[in-house]
Amino acid sequence: MLDSAQSIGVHLLCGFLGSGKTTLINAMIADGKISDALFLINDFGSMNIDADLIESREGGVIRLTNGCACCGLSGNLSSQLTQISRWPRPPQWLVVEASGVAQPRPLMQLFNSAPGYYLADVKLLVDISAIGRLLEDATVGDLVRHQVAEAPAMVINRWEGLSRNECDARRNQLQALSPNAQISWAAPPQPAVITHRGDCLGEAIVPELKPLVPGALVSFTLTLPGPVDISRLTQVLDAATSILLRAKGFVASEETPSGCLLLQWTPSGSSVTRTHRRHASALVLIGKGRDNLAYLASQLMEYSSMPSR
Repeated sequence: MLDSAQSIGVHLLCGFLGSGKTTLINAMIADGKISDALFLINDFGSMNIDADLIESREGGVIRLTNGCACCGLSGNLSSQLTQISRWPRPPQWLVVEASGVAQPRPLMQLFNSAPGYYLADVKLLVDISAIGRLLEDATVGDLVRHQVAEAPAMVINRWEGLSRNECDARRNQLQALSPNAQISWAAPPQPAVITHRGDCLGEAIVPELKPLVPGALVSFTLTLPGPVDISRLTQVLDAATSILLRAKGFVASEETPSGCLLLQWTPSGSSVTRTHRRHASALVLIGKGRDNLAYLASQLMEYSSMPSR
């Protein structure tokens, strides 16, 4: 094990589903602002790492050209931390992307007590455009409230579409839940292919989607058999905001014959990014009630494969 002089510094990034954690991690990797780091990521399969940054792949670990590496969170976290600390050359830094439903306090306690590690900082990424709705949600409101209350520092994301008064009101709401937390504002995101809202197609397809099992937060993986119409797919997702909290994955499209599209969807908006690598075409849906998500999956299968009008 490492002695105190060799301890690994931990940067812990928390935040509810769809708050933008993976996007922020990708930006940190691409910018190269941190060196000799291991990125330990909950949703490793959804990472879209630029091929030019990848030096090698070794047993589930991606080595990057900037001296960093990435691997996925798997199994028991304490056991995984022990394995990392016993590497022949452990990293100087560990950047941890927590699950979207994880609460900060237990993770902070784990890293504060883990031999060979010290907690350098903890940040909770907050989608301010969604925080009001999430706090009032009967299924996830208590979880989000605890995440905010336990965070020593928050980074406010997705504020660009709000007025100054809206930003101030929601910031005050966050500060009331965590009076001692330090609050900062994320930089505006780089331009991406943003899908549009407001088309009547989605509303016509799924007009009666409501939670069938209140309180049941579940995930559902949908495998797509062939290329999809990405516009129709996102329209169906947009119509399901009463039960859908997050959708993400890689999809094949006629627009990308030599690669696929990385789709990141939340009720606040969605982005589609081109990638030149092939991945299994699948979406992970996270929402309320397995029956709801199964029905939504059937609608996605039926309507996203239709040709555009």
